[in-house]
Amino acid sequence: MKKLVLFAVAGVLAVQPIFGQAPQNKPENSKPVPAPTQPTPKGNGKIAGVVLDETGKKPVEFATITLVDMASGKTIDGTVTDDRGRFSLVRLPAGRYKLQVSFLGYQNKTVENITLGNRDEVNVGTLSLLTDAKVLDEVAVVGDKLLVEDKVDRMVYNAEKDITNQGGSASDVLKKVPGLTVDLEGNVALRGSGNIRVLINNKPSAMMASSMADALRQIPADQIKSVEVITSPSARYDAEGTAGIINIITKKNNLQGLNGSVAGSYGPRISSGNGNLNYRKGKVGFTTAFGRQWRNNPTKSTRETEYKGVPGIDRLSQTMDGRREGVFQFLQLGVDYDLTKKSSLAAGFRMQGGEFAYKTSLHSRQYRAGAVTGENTRANNNAFDNLNYDLNLDFTQQFAKPGQELSVLGLLSRSNRENSNFAEVFNRDQQLAAREQNLNDAYNEEKTFQVDYSHPFQNKHLLEVGAKAILRYVESDFRFLQANPAAAPFVADPSRTDVFEYHQNVGAAYASYEFSLNKKYNFKLGSRYEYTHVNGDFVSTSTRVRQDYDNFIPSLAISRALKNNQTLKFNYTKRIQRPQLGLLNPYENRTDTFNIQVGNPNLQAEVTNAYELGYSTFFKSGVSVNATFFWRQTNNAIEAYTLPTQEGVNYTRFANIGRNASYGMSLFSSTKFLKKGNLSANLNAFYLDLESETSLLNASNGSFMYNANLNASYAFNKGISVQAFGQFNSPRATLQGKVYPASTYNFAVKKDILDKNGSISLSVENPFSERLRQKMTFSTPTAEQASTMYIYARQVRVSANYKFGKVTTKQQPKRKKKINNDDAKSDGDANS
Repeated sequence: MKKLVLFAVAGVLAVQPIFGQAPQNKPENSKPVPAPTQPTPKGNGKIAGVVLDETGKKPVEFATITLVDMASGKTIDGTVTDDRGRFSLVRLPAGRYKLQVSFLGYQNKTVENITLGNRDEVNVGTLSLLTDAKVLDEVAVVGDKLLVEDKVDRMVYNAEKDITNQGGSASDVLKKVPGLTVDLEGNVALRGSGNIRVLINNKPSAMMASSMADALRQIPADQIKSVEVITSPSARYDAEGTAGIINIITKKNNLQGLNGSVAGSYGPRISSGNGNLNYRKGKVGFTTAFGRQWRNNPTKSTRETEYKGVPGIDRLSQTMDGRREGVFQFLQLGVDYDLTKKSSLAAGFRMQGGEFAYKTSLHSRQYRAGAVTGENTRANNNAFDNLNYDLNLDFTQQFAKPGQELSVLGLLSRSNRENSNFAEVFNRDQQLAAREQNLNDAYNEEKTFQVDYSHPFQNKHLLEVGAKAILRYVESDFRFLQANPAAAPFVADPSRTDVFEYHQNVGAAYASYEFSLNKKYNFKLGSRYEYTHVNGDFVSTSTRVRQDYDNFIPSLAISRALKNNQTLKFNYTKRIQRPQLGLLNPYENRTDTFNIQVGNPNLQAEVTNAYELGYSTFFKSGVSVNATFFWRQTNNAIEAYTLPTQEGVNYTRFANIGRNASYGMSLFSSTKFLKKGNLSANLNAFYLDLESETSLLNASNGSFMYNANLNASYAFNKGISVQAFGQFNSPRATLQGKVYPASTYNFAVKKDILDKNGSISLSVENPFSERLRQKMTFSTPTAEQASTMYIYARQVRVSANYKFGKVTTKQQPKRKKKINNDDAKSDGDANS
């Protein structure tokens, strides 16, 4: 029933443009484009120009352009400026007009007496807006942004507008983003692929290398402004993998004066407290954010494994009860300084850490010919301590020509993670038989240096060039000690004790050129060259890993503007994706001695070809529709494969043994209803074809898959608003099995208080399900396994926030470039 409802809503939204009559949504920090008071006459004239900030000579994006007929005094057309401040009004009849330009925080600008012939093209040139010095009474003014925005090269989910996110984590936020799915373990996939790179404020973080799922749980949802999804990155981005880039943007502002906010939430599963403080005066700005979060998640799982031809065992039955508890902290500091009107310096520091424990009781029972042949219980006490920090220094120089810019960027990112597992093994009679220690101290460091230059030419042509160096160092000190019998002292096992060191250096250069043809087509051609040097070794055994390879990465983007706000786009890119620490590390996590996962230091980078054909349109009624058809193929994909040993232990390893291809469609639509309501739906439907024909594994699988979500909100009078969200994921194929369907849903209500400077909200997650269920299976010639995980996620959460400070108007900020490292593949939540 849930699937039918979601599909029905998605279908209704897809055809909604025919019937929608709701008001148009407004871009952030802008006034709405005035609706024509009479049908717009059609002709062949055109008026174009560019809007810049008078002080910084920077483009003003989303400035409102209004065209008024001087004879009648009525508005006949309007638009908003793009990210370079450009605008154009086309198909205009002959006449005399005045052009009005407005944007929040600036004085209005008017161009009088524009005379337009029937086929004239008038370029009004550069229009400079003066900053309005008027003092605002409120801390911030936020436009009525859509919850989800479809931009030229990315999809943007505005998390701060979603009240169901309050008090949660980044994992909870990503569940709402169109195209993304998040499983019960926190692993993220985009259009069915987990080969993604997560950035924070356009910058990478070494904390994502060890465990992306754990890192996302430590980022408070209250500090997230938006999430950007880029499925076809251009040549200036690192060689991204099969799926794309997820960029998490945290809250910050450029208001003059002192302001800030505090927020807190309480629930039986998640509680948090956080805040931020900002100060800006003249050329200098400071910002800081801080917070703490507590988590408590009981879990339970069952696993049944049937063996064929494995000596001594026919069946393995396992049950696990556990609890995850943790405390996470974060601190973020930033400062920027305008050296001159055209140059700026920015520095930032971000620290994130956590201490959490995963206590489980795992009961295993082995069968042979129907009789119990072995039985034990493992009491596992897993402790994880991690500390991560990122330090960046960025310099930007602008020149006289708008859009001409040079940036020099540097980033140091480090992650320390200590994993320890202490286990007590009880025999069939519940007597303590043995004790084990499984330890791993992991360290990951990235040093990045980057130079970018952009140069605009006439007729909207733009050249971008740059170079980059990434120096990575990974270290894992893993040790296994055992006391058998339990009373004996701990003794190290040399076969599972070593120090793994791994150096990966990447040098890159790129160039891209953007231009228009016949005023209808936009082209962006790009190429990128990357050279990779790998040097890894095991200290104890002197075993070495050496790799050197280079890659040429072409990219092509074509867009065609059609009538009535319609756009057609085509993208092609070739990408690579290097494995991260979780996939490389040979450390064995022996929490479950019958199911062990281990990395492979000899993994090579994946190479992927990706194609997209997209169509988008929006209507003045407030309806937007985006449809994308995609095909991506990887011929040397890194795949996980599981094979049982003669003792019945299921080892999961990684290797470049796969060929996978995805063919499908992504459909998103949003609309307003009853003037104060918003409704959006997203559907991804695709066929996944997996194949491996190697000596390690000869297997293939494929299936049609889909996922859909629905988000609805409505604003009542007196500051009361409500919101509901639901998501369904269909069964998902893996190389050796499948993941069964799952669904989540939540509801929230919010009341504004204290003159809208504060709010109180109440949210309910999965109220009709005591626990979330995720079933997975795999099959080999000698074993078949079915496992089911349960997470008790139902909860009621109360949240409150308050913003304070009195500031002057927002200035148009200098557009600062930042480092993006998006070239490495992670296992999501693997051993590290």
